[in-house]
Amino acid sequence: KQFIEKLGDNIVTEVTELDVFYPAEDYHQNYYNNNPSQPYCAMLITPKLDKYFK
Repeated sequence: KQFIEKLGDNIVTEVTELDVFYPAEDYHQNYYNNNPSQPYCAMLITPKLDKYFK
């Protein structure tokens, strides 16, 4: 509920239980923190984080 209030949008992802979880490879871990200037991060993630933390 707090996320919806801060972002102003509905969350439409369905959360279900997993049978098995497979961690991603190391190079995928902390991708945004390690690659903030990548176009996907810079154009999509950073503005969302800025909006959330305002």
